Amino acid sequence: MSKKWQKTGIKIKTGTAEGDFRDRSFNNLAEDVAPEKIFAFAGIVAQLTGEPHIETAVTVSSELNEEE
Repeated sequence: MSKKWQKTGIKIKTGTAEGDFRDRSFNNLAEDVAPEKIFAFAGIVAQLTGEPHIETAVTVSSELNEEE
């Protein structure tokens, strides 16, 4: 079986002063993006919004094929 990368996306969750949460999604990340870069980007989003960074979820989509 072979595995072929398709796409990577992230969802950054920030919190508000009222206790609510906001999810911001970003798609089309590079295949081999380093976790440090993802966390740095999440920090930039938090700084720009003025809301604290709560968590970041990374989604990687791959295609599986049976080898013949």
